[in-house]
Amino acid sequence: MVSQFRCLNSKKTRNLFFTLSVLLLSSLVFSVFLPASNLVRGQSQGFVLPCQIQTTGNAWDGTLTFGRFNTSGTPLNFTVYNSYLVVMKTDGSLQYLRQANDLNYFVVKNMGSDYLMFQGEPAQTTHFLNLTSNATTDFPNVFGHHDVEYNPINNTFLNLRTYVKMVNGSQIIFDKIVEEDANGSILWSWDTADHIPLSDADLANHKGVSNGTAIIDFTHANAIQWDYNNSAVYLNLRHTNTFYKINMTTGNLIWACGEHGNFTLLDQYGNNITSLWYHSHATWQVAPDVFTMFDNDDDNTTNPNDCHSRMIEVTLNEQNMTAWVSWSWEAPTQYWSPYFGKTDRLPNGDHIGVFGSPSHHFTQNSPWAMNDTGAVIIEVNSTGAIVRTWTFPTGWSIYRIDEIANSTNQVPEFEVTGVLLIFAVATAVLVPALLFRRRIQPTRKHVS
Repeated sequence: MVSQFRCLNSKKTRNLFFTLSVLLLSSLVFSVFLPASNLVRGQSQGFVLPCQIQTTGNAWDGTLTFGRFNTSGTPLNFTVYNSYLVVMKTDGSLQYLRQANDLNYFVVKNMGSDYLMFQGEPAQTTHFLNLTSNATTDFPNVFGHHDVEYNPINNTFLNLRTYVKMVNGSQIIFDKIVEEDANGSILWSWDTADHIPLSDADLANHKGVSNGTAIIDFTHANAIQWDYNNSAVYLNLRHTNTFYKINMTTGNLIWACGEHGNFTLLDQYGNNITSLWYHSHATWQVAPDVFTMFDNDDDNTTNPNDCHSRMIEVTLNEQNMTAWVSWSWEAPTQYWSPYFGKTDRLPNGDHIGVFGSPSHHFTQNSPWAMNDTGAVIIEVNSTGAIVRTWTFPTGWSIYRIDEIANSTNQVPEFEVTGVLLIFAVATAVLVPALLFRRRIQPTRKHVS
């Protein structure tokens, strides 16, 4: 099925504008080269990636990038003492490595043209990384948590910020979305406290820490997707089991989908249910009204001891306001990850997901029938068969993964025509305007 529509928020589009924008931003920010002592390239520098790879089918050939954390302690109370930004081939060949102390590289995104965007160094600040030169373009005043998006047309960033607000005598942690320029000046913001009622609070009453005190973590925003061409942003809130579409021009909620949304949620038999996922991560629109998502299955109020994290796709019908899981792959309890995780469509039609917690032995999924591991990356084909796994030792965690596709096996998605005039940093640049023809993959039936 092929559908035509206008959209500037796709990987290939962002890649086109991104290359030009990095050049334009050079007058606002500075580039540095990482000292050789902090750069490790493959085993030649004495580093061996602790990963066991098992291939059991026709798996995708490409490159993955992710942040990896070495931890100690219990699965629910651990300390990060080393972080790594990894670029590796799917066969395990290490292509690039950065190392930092403490928690860094929570988000690593492929921006195309040998560039990555990451948060870290220190933990929540934003950088562009040129993999060819190892130079970084740094934005020390652009920071946030869990996610970051970039608009190459306006050269601005979208970030998540937490803050504490007193409500009826209690301290509550809320989230804001902020749009910043390259210097960190806030141009626009959207506050969850103004739009999400406290009645939507998680029954598990999850806590966060502020100034050494555990207080209610109400929203726990963990994913944003910026459709800057249509002045809209999608926001995923872990602790409301709901994601939201926001009109950035008016600030209004366009809709909410999930346990506290305005869509009727349908199970695989068409019956109404209260929620389709529990404490999800990495919600991302991959086709009109189709969203990939990692369902952690944490604090499942309908089946508390289910403990089956899933890769899922959620389809919305905005005419009759219904939503359902149109594709899913459910992992065995040995891979249950109550936190961290992401799933993506691959260019060959497979799905890949990271079950990223540093351990999979929790009270909820005991007794444990299998040996424990750290993060596990799994690729499954359209029938739900596992075709490749990447398994890390206990204590190694991964928050998200992103793909860097090989040009030889990338599914073409867009056509480019026309011209568009862009103004940035007082410089006019002629670049191709974009009329896209996007390839839409058919949805698939539930696969257990």
